Amino acid sequence: MSHVKLYGFPISTYVRSVRIALDEKGVDFELIPHAPNTEEMLALNPTGKVPAFSHDDFTLFETQAIIEYIDDAFEGPSLKPSDVKKRAIMNQWISYINAYVFQVMVHEIVLLRFEIRPMDQAVIDAAIPKTKEQLALFEASLTASDYLADDKATLADFILYPIIAFLGMVPEASLMADYPAVTAWKLRMEEKDSVNNSAPAF
Repeated sequence: MSHVKLYGFPISTYVRSVRIALDEKGVDFELIPHAPNTEEMLALNPTGKVPAFSHDDFTLFETQAIIEYIDDAFEGPSLKPSDVKKRAIMNQWISYINAYVFQVMVHEIVLLRFEIRPMDQAVIDAAIPKTKEQLALFEASLTASDYLADDKATLADFILYPIIAFLGMVPEASLMADYPAVTAWKLRMEEKDSVNNSAPAF
């Protein structure tokens, strides 16, 4: 029997994305709550970031590589579109979220509000127009489709959801009122067992 381990701080949005993917595939796994930049994480990921993942003697870091592997290596429903163009759109969104959205919504708003980073209202104020631009892009996509890349949730949705969930916990959640399709998508995602099962405890 294979042994699957997920390493990382449970509050991490990326750890949650992997947990959602594992739950969607019905994979039993052990969550080992290593914090970022510790000796334990550096032994698994040279950047010290979370998460890392192992399946028997095979180890991976970087969330997209991990969730792609989970989808390909385990039985269960596919988490990627079958259509090649839709799959490209999924990867486009994952790349965009990783490169831009995480930095703005998490690093420049959420972590300051949660007092994980030093509070700086000027940083938050500068992040708000960027957040609006990003939400507007998602709004346009989610107005045309229930999910980012297909008519069902894919890996792109699993990467985005934990970020939007955290945004919904801070005062800047009020921004969501102007993006009803994003709000409706968030509620659809919250109907999924995998999303509820992966919610971090505070």
